[in-house]
Amino acid sequence: MTKSISLDSLGLRLIPIIIAILMIIAGYFAVNWTFGNMIASHADSKELAEMAIQMAPNDPQAYYSLAYLDEKSFVPEDLPLALANYEKAVSVSPNDYRLWISLGKIREQTGDQKGAIAALRKATELAPNYSQVHWLLGNQLLRQGNDEEAYSEIRKAVEGNPTYANPAVNMTWQVFEGDVAVISRKIGDSVAIKAALAPFLAKQKRFDEALNFWNSIPAEEKSTTYKSNGEALLAVFTEAKSFRQVLELQKQLNTANGENFNVGTIYNGDFEKNVKPSGASIFDWQVSEGQQPQISLDGSQKHSGERSFIILFNSNTGQENRSVQQTVVVESGKSYKFEAFYRSDLKATSGLKWEIVDAADGKVLASTDEISMNAANWTALNVDVTTSPTTQAVIVRLVRVPCKQNICPISGKVWFDDLSLK
Repeated sequence: MTKSISLDSLGLRLIPIIIAILMIIAGYFAVNWTFGNMIASHADSKELAEMAIQMAPNDPQAYYSLAYLDEKSFVPEDLPLALANYEKAVSVSPNDYRLWISLGKIREQTGDQKGAIAALRKATELAPNYSQVHWLLGNQLLRQGNDEEAYSEIRKAVEGNPTYANPAVNMTWQVFEGDVAVISRKIGDSVAIKAALAPFLAKQKRFDEALNFWNSIPAEEKSTTYKSNGEALLAVFTEAKSFRQVLELQKQLNTANGENFNVGTIYNGDFEKNVKPSGASIFDWQVSEGQQPQISLDGSQKHSGERSFIILFNSNTGQENRSVQQTVVVESGKSYKFEAFYRSDLKATSGLKWEIVDAADGKVLASTDEISMNAANWTALNVDVTTSPTTQAVIVRLVRVPCKQNICPISGKVWFDDLSLK
């Protein structure tokens, strides 16, 4: 009797075995690739990066890691190796613009300028909306003398990301020697470029041009997107002692903090707002650091409102003295009356008074009488002040009257309230 074997039955029994074997093989390669990728992502030595390549020969990260380590070794012989591995990384992942950027950089380092531009062009094709690739391509083209296309790419970078505006202006400013018309033509006249140009112009003392560019920026963006540019402009005008412009810039940059600095007005002269121990505006009360005298606000004593400004002295020598002052923008060639109210309970060989000085040159324009050592009731101090034809701002400051002895002790308390210019 002949026994037959069904091939169909045998095939059905083999299918699960074949699938299992294929799954084991696939799992092996998947695990191997996963570990290789993990090693490549954290490789801090060439040996680890090479191991990652062996485990995951088609993983671009493995080639990138080895290329990066070769590039950063600072050994000239490693640069060709870095180039080869960046090329390999691009070949296994040709649609990753980041790899093309790295390839472009290494090609430039190895002297292949045309190849560098070709790689960066490919990066811009893959990521046309990424400002970084336009910025890198623009700079590479500029180094190769392809100016028109270079500035076109730089302009695209700035339009996509305003943070490139400052370096773009810095670069073109030097090339075109501050010719604003040419700079604007080359890299555009966007709001970002105008905001970046303003501080550059101010540093060259081209103040009117700087303000024109700054004032062309939408008001809401001055205190938000371009606040850092405004602060840089503010620093230049402050150093130049252009106090009226500083006042206007501060108003634009600090629209939401409730500070209301005005021409001819002492800010917080009634001390109803807090006096900042640090970081105060130039137009706010500025109190220097130190231990003596102690300075604070007092709610138990006031000429009006809810509190006053109290200074507590306790010095055996009189050498310690924290300054109290405020800068006030004023009109030139105009008469004002300074007024302050005080109470005192002091013991001192020399007392205190208020001075009003020109903020530009420090010339004393007026000073009050010395306060009484013991004033139980609120007492007024008054003095007339006339600004010069060039005065933009005055500094109102509390000073100690010069002492004739080397040691001038002072102790006790003095309160001030309702300081004003009228």
